[in-house]
Amino acid sequence: MASSSSAKKVARVAAKSGSGKPAGAASGSSRNWMFGVGIVVIIALGIGIVAMARSENGGYGDNSTPPKANLQNGDPFDHWHAAFAIEVCGTELDPLQDGPTDVQGIHTHGDGLVHIHPFTRAAAGNRATLAKYFKQVGLTVTNSGFELPEGMTMEDGATTVKVGETTCAGKPGELVLAHWKDAANAAGTKPDKIYKKDFGSVRFTEDLGAYTLAFVPKGSTDIQPPSSAAEIESLGAADSGTTPSDSGSGGSGSSGSSTATVPDTTTSQDSGG
Repeated sequence: MASSSSAKKVARVAAKSGSGKPAGAASGSSRNWMFGVGIVVIIALGIGIVAMARSENGGYGDNSTPPKANLQNGDPFDHWHAAFAIEVCGTELDPLQDGPTDVQGIHTHGDGLVHIHPFTRAAAGNRATLAKYFKQVGLTVTNSGFELPEGMTMEDGATTVKVGETTCAGKPGELVLAHWKDAANAAGTKPDKIYKKDFGSVRFTEDLGAYTLAFVPKGSTDIQPPSSAAEIESLGAADSGTTPSDSGSGGSGSSGSSTATVPDTTTSQDSGG
């Protein structure tokens, strides 16, 4: 009788606890729940990757505004060039050299030109700006001055130009950006437009234009186009793999004398902030 009573007690406990389910049922339910969470995570990651791809080559509208990006989908794209130079108190500095691998398609070959053939919509159309070029070459530009890329100095050893500290032969100066729409014929002409602020937001609006970032005596409009401007077509042709019209131009740099000497520039000893 004792054994029968014990068996009944075990049966009652089993009924109350619901232990009629297999011992592994609870762990199987847990595994099913974790599997579902895993699927959700994978889907979320997939959506994130698609979103990143769209932000790189999509999500910016169409690709119809020049310079058009090369999206490698068979659609037409642009390959532009612009002459660019930095001038301090009438003296042109050495051409900027390129920075790290260009992932957007706005760079230089150290030839005095900006090469503009966007790889992504993020650098095409209205987003093809000087700010992207400045970032690529490591040039820091503000409304009140600039700092040269690491490793580049002017002949006097200076690396920065700053309004209120740098002068031209003792005269207060200002930083401006001059733009010529026709680089090849810019020599001896006034700029089509002079910008006095927000230089990075200035966008490339045409092929074969020219830009000079110039520190000049305040109010001066005596700004020269880049020395590379006169050779822009032959330099650009060399970059494109075609025969330059002027075979003597090569493709290694600008035609005129380009030097970092700034003989009439002085900078106060108080570097400020």
